[in-house]
Amino acid sequence: MNLFSKIPDNFFSILSSRSKTVYGVALLTLFDALTMYHNRIRKSDYIDLLKSRGEKELNTLDVEEIMDDDSYFKEPTLATKAGFIVRRLIETGWIVTETDVKTGCEYILLPSYSISMLKLIYEFVSDNQSRYVSYVHSTYADLSMEDEHQDEFMYKTLVSATNKTKELELEVAKLDHSIRVFHKQLANIFSPNEVLNQHFDVAREDIVDPIYHPLKTNDSIILYNGPINHILKKWLNVASVRDKLVEQCLATNYQVKTKAEAEQDIIKKINYIQDTYSRLALEIQEIDNAQSDYTKASTEKVIYLNNNDKTLKGKLETIFLAAARAINGDRASGVSMDVVKAMNNSIYLYQQGYIDEYSLTRPIKRNPKYDSEPMGIDDFEHESNEGLMQSLLTIADQYSDEKIMEFMDKAFQGNKEIDIKSIPIKDVEDFIMIILGSVKADSRYSFYELKRSDPMEQILKEEKYSMPNYGYARKEK
Repeated sequence: MNLFSKIPDNFFSILSSRSKTVYGVALLTLFDALTMYHNRIRKSDYIDLLKSRGEKELNTLDVEEIMDDDSYFKEPTLATKAGFIVRRLIETGWIVTETDVKTGCEYILLPSYSISMLKLIYEFVSDNQSRYVSYVHSTYADLSMEDEHQDEFMYKTLVSATNKTKELELEVAKLDHSIRVFHKQLANIFSPNEVLNQHFDVAREDIVDPIYHPLKTNDSIILYNGPINHILKKWLNVASVRDKLVEQCLATNYQVKTKAEAEQDIIKKINYIQDTYSRLALEIQEIDNAQSDYTKASTEKVIYLNNNDKTLKGKLETIFLAAARAINGDRASGVSMDVVKAMNNSIYLYQQGYIDEYSLTRPIKRNPKYDSEPMGIDDFEHESNEGLMQSLLTIADQYSDEKIMEFMDKAFQGNKEIDIKSIPIKDVEDFIMIILGSVKADSRYSFYELKRSDPMEQILKEEKYSMPNYGYARKEK
């Protein structure tokens, strides 16, 4: 795939400009802001951070470069220079800004390619190279194995789990930013093919397959959050395990001098992992909503553009017309029969219809009116089956509202609340009465109401009656 199909054409222009040193500091500061503020980077906070960390470099910014923009003063201040840097980052595609309609606060969003490049630049500067791994599952696997053996590598495993949690936190932030960036970019796309390319190619390759899919399946934060917290609580609360961690911390971490400092370091790491996983579990649910909104918006955008793209209909008509001519033996159509066969094997066309109240009858045939003798009147003295009528009346009386209420009152046994588990079923008649009792719960004759659980639990009574485990509660008078 072409490199510039994913990133803007002038993306690297700031790194080759005369003020590339200033932009280098701005990019490193942007990565630090991402690790500090995660999903919510205020534009004002980033400008303040850039002014405090890059004051020396900002003062060396080429003034002539700012003079090309008439919107800035001829004697720019430090704040003006920092604002110019932010504007250049927006123009070159490093960042996207978004305004909160409720608070009016302006936030900075980073596309996935920008976060990847910032991470790469930061790793080059800090000499710390890392690759994406299955952070959640590997953290649980390491902690689980170490909890079982409890050898001399427990503290190192805790340090490794802390580092992987930091990497996981960054990946979740990258996922959140990227989804919202793709959603925002839909407003600037006016071709259905471009929308489909962004959704199924760019977004899938950048965030869905490498990040979102693992976090929802084999590397689920929600799935492993409980087991990881259980192990860490054991390490923190069991005195023998905690003492072993303190000894290993004093032996391996040279920044720790005393036992109290070692305990503080261990507690800090454990609390960080637990708090981060609890927070990320909630953020994943918000990301699910953002992904759902983006998918819905992409679908609606494609439908809208297709309905308004008149050229698409014309192209389809041209293709079908050429294929029809080829089928009829017209050699001038320019379409070979191999292409027609391939179309026939890949395209399925169906005729659409509907059924109404007249579909099962013949069409009305109007005949001319003519005079004739009137039809005779029937005596209507038909024989009736008294036995069948009596049987029907008996069944109706057996399952009347009074019988149902009597059965349910007996099932309550004076209690305020019951469930199906507590109602005995002696025969199929009781099973039928429970079904009718559930149906009649909303009627005005009912003295109780039906309670449903979510998700609904299925139970098996007497090893042959399968039913949902409904609950019943007496209505308040």
